[in-house]
Amino acid sequence: MNSVYVSFSLRTFNTSLASNDEFEKDYQTVYKPLVKFLYSHPALTFAFSFSGIQLQYYKKKHNEFITILKQLVERKQLEILGGGYYEPILPLLYPVDRTGQIDLLSDEIRQTIGKRPRGITLFADCWDSSLVNCLQSCGIEYVLLDSFIIPAEKRKFLPIFMSDLGKSIEIFPYDDIFIPDVSQSAEGYVDYLTKQVEKIEKKDLYCQLQPERIVNIHLNHQQLEALLENMWFDSFYEQITSREDCRIKTVIPTDYRKISSVKVPYYVSSGINGSVAKWISQAFIETENKRAYSFTVHDFMNTYPQSHELYNRIMYVSMMVNQYKNDKMRKKAAREKLWQAQNGVGLLCTHKGTFSNSKYRQQCYKYLMEAEKILREGSDFTESVSCFDYNGDGLNEYVCRMQNYFSYIDITGGAIQELDILKNTGNYADNYSRYEEYDGVNDNYERGIFVDHLLTQEQFDNYILGKPSGDGVFSKVKYTELKYSQNHHELQLCAEAVFQPTKQKIYLRKKYIINSTGMNVQYILQNMSDKPLKAIFAIESNFAHTNFDSENITYYNLEVVDKENRIEIDSSAPTSTKYSKSQLRNVDIIRLTDKQSGISFGLEPNENCGFCYYPIIFKRPDFYANQIVPVNMTFVSTMYWDIELAPGKETERTINFTITAVKKERKSQ
Repeated sequence: MNSVYVSFSLRTFNTSLASNDEFEKDYQTVYKPLVKFLYSHPALTFAFSFSGIQLQYYKKKHNEFITILKQLVERKQLEILGGGYYEPILPLLYPVDRTGQIDLLSDEIRQTIGKRPRGITLFADCWDSSLVNCLQSCGIEYVLLDSFIIPAEKRKFLPIFMSDLGKSIEIFPYDDIFIPDVSQSAEGYVDYLTKQVEKIEKKDLYCQLQPERIVNIHLNHQQLEALLENMWFDSFYEQITSREDCRIKTVIPTDYRKISSVKVPYYVSSGINGSVAKWISQAFIETENKRAYSFTVHDFMNTYPQSHELYNRIMYVSMMVNQYKNDKMRKKAAREKLWQAQNGVGLLCTHKGTFSNSKYRQQCYKYLMEAEKILREGSDFTESVSCFDYNGDGLNEYVCRMQNYFSYIDITGGAIQELDILKNTGNYADNYSRYEEYDGVNDNYERGIFVDHLLTQEQFDNYILGKPSGDGVFSKVKYTELKYSQNHHELQLCAEAVFQPTKQKIYLRKKYIINSTGMNVQYILQNMSDKPLKAIFAIESNFAHTNFDSENITYYNLEVVDKENRIEIDSSAPTSTKYSKSQLRNVDIIRLTDKQSGISFGLEPNENCGFCYYPIIFKRPDFYANQIVPVNMTFVSTMYWDIELAPGKETERTINFTITAVKKERKSQ
């Protein structure tokens, strides 16, 4: 009877943005006890995955660990798998970035361990058929992939052989149902694996070729830590070495490829890890995948717009880096920052975090701004406002590359949907919309900077309390370009809508004049109905927290000038709990300061306005911890005016928006 080979592999733990403390804890709880066990139990084999950052840390802090890894590799008891140096989602990258990241990690492994990797793991198993040519050109011969992406009829406990455009790759599917549980005895587990393989052997014709079957078991660090603590591997080792009827043997993938040449031909088009796919049908709701085909990482980004926004920025900076030709060293430095920003943690999720944790995404924005700054310093930078489909939605956006910031204006809502400050402080327009299940209410529009509302008094009373109000009017309509001047950095948009409470037709012109330190935004609101219009015109600006920490929440400094009196406001509490309706009604200057970054935003209307504000802390599910956790915070700053317009009349409001860097307070010694 043929042997059943088991290939254990350990995933990397999404380390590209990890701290040294996390590296050290993982080393002490996982790597150190595991290699100690492997060293004294030569019949047990394993495959490890590392990121480049992770390897660099162990080389610097635990060189003895590297020495043991080399010995285990020489004994053919351990195999080191490759991947992208900064754990990117490879299908989302340009070919030059894909091969660059793979080769960089492969070279690091070869220099550190002494042997170049032949296999690879993918971040969240994000797969696309276009990877075949890329992987082969990088010397990669096989890839570990979640069996969720493979049809059930092709799962034969054999490698998949895939060919595309004359290139080929082997795919080793793994299935989480075969991950051992600490409550299950090693004897029972061995019998279970053997029976599962025998079931498949009876149903297919491959047994006539006498192939050696392989069960791939891909463990995360929490699972492995639990198995080690409960001494499960000791019992398993005893079973495979002492039981006479045991068919189980362990093997590294490279050695298995020498033992058996039988493969199952199949074309794997695209897919993503099954545990992630459960969260794609509906945002932040776990659902069963009932589709006949698997989800992809693009489906994920269409469901979660914050991830898509970061991806758009990555692609834009990638284009700039690849087209830059002035200075090779400067291009190399910019590319390194770009690669750091391409890590999958920021775009997708972490091993122990939510899909929407803004901490990692904001770090990626900072890397991208650093990359752009490096390129700007090496060329004759010229400020520009350009018009093209920046976010891939089929509609043109207006991209502003100014001396002190990068931003773009979306015609949906006519608002700023990205604002990256050159000082490397993240994206201040990285806003969320509220979901009732987690935040108590649903927003009916996309939050941004300079979002426009027209509300009745009753609707506005609810708005101040943070409740959804109104039908959107201008906050969710698509504006139309009225005038665009690339030379003068000027953009005029317009929109027509119906004010639903009174069924009145209204028209709004919105003009942006973009400059180095901010923007001048002009509004002209016209009553196009045949009866008087009475409403409240509100302009909402949402400033995201770029350094959100749920355990140590900091709030913006907020100052206003009301009736020529300067007032410092506690921004941790909303307007409704601090001020009456008669207060903050004659405001002519608003200044919001990020204490951590030293960036200050000024809003100065041409006519005194009412002012209201409130912070929103967004909560989302942590699918590993099975709980709802805070993931981001946005500060809502709204200027408003009472509007009374006769038929055919119009009114004008202008806001001067400035961005300045202020000196940060020194910490006391």
